[in-house]
Amino acid sequence: MKFGLYIVLTILFGAFIAQILNENPGYISIYFRDYVIELSLIFFCFALILTFLFLHYLIKTLKAPKIILKKTRIAIQNKANNLLEKSYLEMLKGNYPIAEKYAKKARFNCSSPLLAYMQIIHATDAQKNRKQRDDWLKNAFKKFKYAEEVILYTQAKIQIRELNYEDARATLGKIIEKNPNNILAKELLTDLYIRFSEWESLSNDLDDIKNKSKFEKDKIDKLEILICNALINSKDNIKSIKKYWKGLPKSLKNNPMLLNEYCLKLSSKNENENAKKEILSFIKKEYSNDLVKTFIKIHSNQATDVIKKLSQWIEKYPQKTELLLMTAKVRIKNEEWDEAKNLVEKAISIEAKEESFFILGEILFHFGKVDSACEAYRKGMKMKINKSQPKISP
Repeated sequence: MKFGLYIVLTILFGAFIAQILNENPGYISIYFRDYVIELSLIFFCFALILTFLFLHYLIKTLKAPKIILKKTRIAIQNKANNLLEKSYLEMLKGNYPIAEKYAKKARFNCSSPLLAYMQIIHATDAQKNRKQRDDWLKNAFKKFKYAEEVILYTQAKIQIRELNYEDARATLGKIIEKNPNNILAKELLTDLYIRFSEWESLSNDLDDIKNKSKFEKDKIDKLEILICNALINSKDNIKSIKKYWKGLPKSLKNNPMLLNEYCLKLSSKNENENAKKEILSFIKKEYSNDLVKTFIKIHSNQATDVIKKLSQWIEKYPQKTELLLMTAKVRIKNEEWDEAKNLVEKAISIEAKEESFFILGEILFHFGKVDSACEAYRKGMKMKINKSQPKISP
């Protein structure tokens, strides 16, 4: 397009010059040794234009093979890329042999041979062709040394799926040895630490997981609580338990689930008073069903003191139906049936639950009100059945 424009402009310019030269044509003399060549200026300009056109087409002709070769190479690469894309689509459809076939054809000429190799590995693995899969893994290691981490990560995931946990740990260890900041490998290793209950190792990696992991904050918080919980329960010496608890940040100490585990551990080591102190301190600020249950459990032989404390908590948290029901159970155990009945009826008035009706049925049966007791049991059972049945949306 541009060249055509140049020709038109050249012709117009030539015509303009020709018009001028028509009035005074002029001439050009070329001296070469003993020879003299004289040309009219018009003929010279015309010859110059023809020479320019000839050289342009000559250069274009000489470049043509390279251009054709480049276009051919691009066309072959595009075809290979399309095959690789088809391979991924067939893989998603579950057509693993076809996916493997397309990926094998694409691997020579596609823009990313590594992806083709990975696709072949996944396709052969999906077909349970372990020998072929392992052979392709070996080939990938040899051919793509720059992508060793990616290939090792793929191998580790396969090993985990095949329950070869020790091999997977060794493979992930190689990745982390080469690149300590590879967070994907650390996340995968986290799952293995949990599986093998290696809480100390997991605790050591927790800061990296917090700072670099793609885990959601909620998941990281749950993981941290899981680690702390496991480490508390793994310690046998009371001094080491207390020392570990003392070293935890305040945010974890204020977690009711974790505090409950700590109190249960203290109780198992005959540290009931310390457990009681921790529970009382927490419930002053915040209510926890688990901590109330633990409080009742560790002081089961002190019914009067327990009832007194539970009554104080009811005054502070009057709408907690679980607290009302737990207190009712303690009063039943202490033969305080009237007080228990009042607590259960109050709980039902706040929120009707099947457990409330079952306890009420027990109390009414004690008072000899068999019909009323049966009615309470019936209501509780009906609620339980309705709760267990799946809801069908209209």
